Amino acid sequence: MALFVSALAVLHSAPGAYAAPEVVVSIKPIHALVAGVMDGIGTPRLIIKGGASPHTYQMRPSEAEALQAADLVVWVDETLEAFLERPIATLGAGAEIVTLHQAAGMRLLRNREGGIWDSSSTQLHDDENADTHADTHDDTHADTHDDAHADTHDDAHDDAHDSEDHGHGHDHAHGEFDAHIWLDPRNAARVVEVVAEALTRIHPEEAAAYRRNAASMRARIEALEASLRKQLAPVRRHAFVVFHDGYQYFEHTFELNSVGSVTLDPTRLPSAKRLASLRRALTERDVQCLFTEPQFEPRLAWTVIEGTEVRTAVIDLLGADIAAGPDAWFGIMRSLGDSIAGCLGGA
Repeated sequence: MALFVSALAVLHSAPGAYAAPEVVVSIKPIHALVAGVMDGIGTPRLIIKGGASPHTYQMRPSEAEALQAADLVVWVDETLEAFLERPIATLGAGAEIVTLHQAAGMRLLRNREGGIWDSSSTQLHDDENADTHADTHDDTHADTHDDAHADTHDDAHDDAHDSEDHGHGHDHAHGEFDAHIWLDPRNAARVVEVVAEALTRIHPEEAAAYRRNAASMRARIEALEASLRKQLAPVRRHAFVVFHDGYQYFEHTFELNSVGSVTLDPTRLPSAKRLASLRRALTERDVQCLFTEPQFEPRLAWTVIEGTEVRTAVIDLLGADIAAGPDAWFGIMRSLGDSIAGCLGGA
């Protein structure tokens, strides 16, 4: 009997002895950050695998069952993963829900208004400027709207009304803040902290391990940010265009010169006016590269650059070809750095 009690005590003192919580995560880059915090304790479940886009995803019955059984669900918010809004409210009602876009300490950028923009289009909101960001945004917007954004406002209006799939898009282009928060390394570090706090609440037996893992992930994130900053510094002034406006956190962090996007909302086709504006911008802004994405048909991109010397490369904020796991976020960010530096550098 004494031997049995002793063995039981050893079991309960060992890491991972308690059943790990059931954790469900929406997209691969966020899943990677959660997996890093859970390393050695458990494995979170990823909903969107491969090259699927959260903008158009349809959930499978097995994924609905996973939500039903979850202890913790981690997503960005309904402007990115619209398909999860109703299931989380119903199937995930018994789980703790972490909505990262609303987490304290997250640095948020306002959505840009049109397909061609300038530096004043980016407005940062975080805890440090929470008291002043609204006034700053209103003043900057008022000063620049009539001059710099008059044409782009019309473009956005045209996109909403001239698209072939008019009426079937979601609110991605019209929400207040950009949802692609993980492309800012400081936000990624905050995701790690928020997830570690949530896991500690629901699984306090492994609190020390979650904290150690979070500290390790933050150190890796900081090291990668420094490496990317050095890699991208030589091409900071080189102008480029993206397929859809999902990269401004990366652009803002590394001070890159993105001048526009083919579309604001990847679920809608851009208007002829938008495409004409982009073609003019290629010359006026000395655009070096147009970046396409594996999740979306690149035919429109070819239309925009036809007859020009603009180079193209593929970038992917979701990591379609990168294996899921704790290293995926790092792979996604390195791939972005390599593609952007390579194309803008003329490689």
